Formats: sequence, structure tokens, C-alpha cells
Amino acid sequence: MVSKIISALLLIACLFFISSTNAINLPGNYTLPKDSSDNLCFIARFDLVLNVEYVKSDGKKNISIIPLNNETFQFYDGTYALTKTHTLTITMLDNLTTITLEFFLNEKNQTSLTRVYGSVTVDSNTKYFPNSSIHARGPRPFVANESLFNADRAHSYRCNTRTKIDNLKTDGNGNVTIKSIDIENLRIQPFVDNMSTFHDYGVEEVCTMDRFTSSNLIPIIVGVCLAVLVIVVLVAYLIGRRRNRNGYQSV
Repeated sequence: MVSKIISALLLIACLFFISSTNAINLPGNYTLPKDSSDNLCFIARFDLVLNVEYVKSDGKKNISIIPLNNETFQFYDGTYALTKTHTLTITMLDNLTTITLEFFLNEKNQTSLTRVYGSVTVDSNTKYFPNSSIHARGPRPFVANESLFNADRAHSYRCNTRTKIDNLKTDGNGNVTIKSIDIENLRIQPFVDNMSTFHDYGVEEVCTMDRFTSSNLIPIIVGVCLAVLVIVVLVAYLIGRRRNRNGYQSV
């Protein structure tokens, strides 16, 4: 009886864990225009981390990891009137840092992230740049040309796996370098048809790494759960057999 209860509990736990691997932890939504919920031109949600290397006052280098969260976020805006280019600009760290994501719609009606640019201001008064050198302070522009998050216009793009943008060119004179911008838990549709009422994201196109992770993770979890169940049943059987043997000996 004990072994059956333990087996049932383990099975329930395994099923819960499997279902949780398919859950999506959604970050905040960015919509353009900001004051419209019916006729959108742009919608996205994602997590973002900015990694900045800077020179400290002692000449050593330090990497600051800056997440986009309620503490660092200030506001967002963007452009969406142009038919071929939409942008999303996020302002962080007391309006001292901006990150712009630029999306392009090509002649085949396919969308993609084509450029990332902005500016980072190293400020020793913030906790993210302690003991920064005087030579590292001030605004430092950066830019990177990309070809990411490709999808048909009518579709959305999803990628929970981290995408690392690390080919950023920084005008920091060696004192400041934008090492990477990391984006994950992404769902985006940069060119929504604003002529119709928006209800939800379009059919999603899933990135390769998400498809690979989903197809490989669940069979592994199922195999581990079955192995644990077999071990529990075997242990319970051995314990029950030993008790029966001891009972026979006492008689």
C-alpha cells in the first residue's frame, strides 16, 4: 500500500513538472501606439539584460549586469508610421541609457530585427557602475546590424531561449564596451495589421532552440520519472519481502 501511494505521488509530481516546462513566464507587453488596445501596429514582450564592461578608477575592468526590470526601467516609445520600419526604444537607468530595436519589413512581407542601437551613460552614482573611472563616464553610443527574429508579417515570433546580441560596436575609447544585450522569453509581432481590431498575437513561429529544447526535454523527464518509479517499487518490494521473512522466522 505504501509503495502504491509513493508511486502515485511521484507520478503526479512528474506530470506537474512536465506541464510546467511548457508554461511561459510572460514579461511586460510593449504596444505601439501606446494609447491603443484595438488597432495596434506593434506588440512585444520579452526579458532583457544589458552587459556593460567599464574601467574602474584603479584601472581594472568590471562587467555590470543590468536587467530590465521595475528598478531600471523608465519608459518606452517607438516609431510605427513608416510602412517598412518600426522601432521600439526603451529608456533605462534614470533616463541615462536607451536601447532601440529596429525592425524591417521586406518585399517578401517578412519581418526581422535588423539593427540595435542606443547609448549607455556610465554614472558612478548608480549601483551598477561603482568606482567607475572618470574616463569611462559619460554617454557611450553603440550599434549592431542584425538579422534576427525572422517571421511572416501575419505571424508572431516566439523564442524563450536566450538570444545574445554580442557584436555591438561601442564608441567608448576602450573605457566602456557593451559586451552584449541578452533577450529571452520573447514573443513579438513588429508589424501588426492596424486596419483590423487586434485580438491576440498571430500564429507563432518558434525559434530553433525552443523546438530543440521542447522535443528533447520532455522525453528525458519522462525517462527519469519512470526510472525513479521503478526504483521506488523495487525498494518497497524488498522491504516488504524482508518483513515477511522476519515474520516467518519469529513464528
